Amino acid sequence: MVKFLVGRLAQAVAVVFGVMVLTFLIARLVPGDPAIAYAGPKATPAELAAARRQFGLDDPPPQQLLRYLGGVLRGDWGTSLHTKAPVLDDLVRVVPTTLVLVTAAIVVAVLVGVPLGIFAARSQGRLGDVVAKVVAILSVSFPVFWLALLLQLLFFSRLGWFPVAGQYDPALDATSPLFTVVKVPLVDALLTGNWPVLLSGLHHLALPVATLAAYPVGACAMVTRAAMLDNLAEEHVRMVRALGFSERSVLTRFALRPSLSPILSIVALVFAYSLTNSFIVESVFNWPGLGSYAIDSIQSLDVPAILGVTLFVALIYVALNLLVDLCQAYVDPRVRS
Repeated sequence: MVKFLVGRLAQAVAVVFGVMVLTFLIARLVPGDPAIAYAGPKATPAELAAARRQFGLDDPPPQQLLRYLGGVLRGDWGTSLHTKAPVLDDLVRVVPTTLVLVTAAIVVAVLVGVPLGIFAARSQGRLGDVVAKVVAILSVSFPVFWLALLLQLLFFSRLGWFPVAGQYDPALDATSPLFTVVKVPLVDALLTGNWPVLLSGLHHLALPVATLAAYPVGACAMVTRAAMLDNLAEEHVRMVRALGFSERSVLTRFALRPSLSPILSIVALVFAYSLTNSFIVESVFNWPGLGSYAIDSIQSLDVPAILGVTLFVALIYVALNLLVDLCQAYVDPRVRS
């Protein structure tokens, strides 16, 4: 197990290093001058020269890359050209809001997608299986931006059931002021017992979560169905059925439990996928998280912030895959070989 862990850690470090180098090179190839983004379009030549010296933009690219890698190892992810604050501080500020959105979407995906996959496997070849597969295929086929606009048009413009933007009703600031704990309104409302803001936050969260959860629901359903069918076809499952075990026991104990490994893998992957999809969702629903920060950084050619967002997402991908590999190796020793 130790050898397996060391090997996976080495692979993870190599992937993160590759992402950092590749992103740095791509960012340097993008047209535009970061010094202008920092000093402003009306900056004098002297101010632009000072900005270039400050960020080392006049140094050779290899030297800039080494300085960036060394800064990351020291916990210095650079200074945002747009906010003028350390990139790491900006990420600490915006990431929790995005994690609330993504976590809620993944919880919905698991609660809907896994039972849907089990139902499809149990109804193999019948109408229920066809309906479940159609639902799963449609959910993974909808473009995120199109689905977000469709839900806004239907549930906000036509029906008026859900709000279209924001984290909670601003009018509640006068009647139910929110005390800040972690600077995430929904979590702060829960921790402080501010039920009006909490209910309003859940109301505002509904459409973004539904949009973000669509793809993970379909992915979880299809993977669960495939894994369940593979295990239901095993010889030992046929044997326990012949011994008179109930269908519920066969599904849960002998088919679902061995299917947890691929289900866990797809949940980790769709979590990371949803993290990047949240960029579009946050833009459409005016959700002030990592996605909004990334879009603002791209529009302002904020190279340090773009590198920071890319590195953070890469770390999430690598960490989740590493965690899944370790869980699978612990549950199934054959994975280690």
